[in-house]
Amino acid sequence: MINDHQGIKKRPVDYAVPSRSAHQSDGAANGHATSEKKGQTGSSEVMKAVAHATFPNWANMVLMASLIFGGCCTNVFALEAIIKQLPTAGPLITFAQFTLCALFTLPHFLSLSAGPRNLFMTPRVIPLRSWVVYTAYFVSVNMLNNWAFAYKISVPLHIILRSGGPVASMIVGYIYNGRRYSRGQVVAVALLTAGVAAAALADAQAKGQSIDLPSTTADAGGREVDEVSLMTTATGFTILALAMVLSAFQGIYADRLYGKYGRDHWKEALFYSHALSLPLFATSYPQLLSQWRIVASSPSLLSIVSSWNVTDTSSTVVSQSIVSIVATAQQHKLLASFLDKVPVQVAYLTMNALTQYVCIRGVHLLSAKSSSLTVTVVLNIRKLVSLLLSIYLFGNDLASGVLVGAVLVTVGGGLYGFEGTRLRRNPTKKDQ
Repeated sequence: MINDHQGIKKRPVDYAVPSRSAHQSDGAANGHATSEKKGQTGSSEVMKAVAHATFPNWANMVLMASLIFGGCCTNVFALEAIIKQLPTAGPLITFAQFTLCALFTLPHFLSLSAGPRNLFMTPRVIPLRSWVVYTAYFVSVNMLNNWAFAYKISVPLHIILRSGGPVASMIVGYIYNGRRYSRGQVVAVALLTAGVAAAALADAQAKGQSIDLPSTTADAGGREVDEVSLMTTATGFTILALAMVLSAFQGIYADRLYGKYGRDHWKEALFYSHALSLPLFATSYPQLLSQWRIVASSPSLLSIVSSWNVTDTSSTVVSQSIVSIVATAQQHKLLASFLDKVPVQVAYLTMNALTQYVCIRGVHLLSAKSSSLTVTVVLNIRKLVSLLLSIYLFGNDLASGVLVGAVLVTVGGGLYGFEGTRLRRNPTKKDQ
């Protein structure tokens, strides 16, 4: 994908002008050489501009959708596989994701000509202090969302509460940023939120998962166990609410940065938000090390998948595919030897980090091209897609509530897209 708006705005037009005196002949020659170099630069930038103009907008949209829906949905499956075996692996998963993302984006900003004084980094378009503020939002939101589980907030309830993200984004945008929204946008966001919440609720009930708040119970000796006070529950709700509000402010702050410095610097956001976060994990080193040892001591990938048999898992597309891959791998000694040495949890951790990079790359690209509200709406739709794919790929039953939620999300997403198109055609309105 080519994004070179500067190439359109700053196209050099320099021509060598013959000198009338012999005294100026050397200067003319130098000027001619300089103009040739500038002309070559201009030609290169013109070619980039032409390529940018011929690269269709729909292709950008397809790319963003593929990154977000493909990466994020796959990421959920890998995350679930890790959490089932190691529920406390949250810090290790986050650290792996941040490290891989920082390493993958680092080559875009390395420059030997920048010198050691600048840490061999290319000059930033957006000041470092702005990225520090953005990173503070980014890290805080991630930590708060993970922290909420410590206060007896169940996973289904967590999904339902976080589906209110677009509502929080709209309220904060209206109060803090002076945004104005049309009735169609308000209705669309309400439908989206209700749809995701209904689908998550129905899926949890179909699987027998509780979304009720835990209550105090007593063991045989009359002692209370699993006691959860009202204050504990309220704290969990408050943490999630704060995370949603901070996420909304993060989106508004990103909108302002892109509005001031241009919307072609999403790679800077991707790199600095993750790289600047890594030093914060230093205090968690002992915990990360212990979690890594557990992950690395898990059974090999080949031994786990070889123990599955087709008759037990043939009802799912994923199982059939894995069994087929294992059968093929066992026929190749080198590949089988490699799979036999890779711990299954390490494979899941690597898959999770890679798909998170793909997912977050699409999110940052989308945030650079659209408003913060649009980003939250797309991510809400992605949650439902993940749920539907989980039902299809892993052979789960489709509850009627999930179908109702899917309809609400489809209608809400379509209405939001229709409103966006209508408002772009009528720019005199102040709606977002």
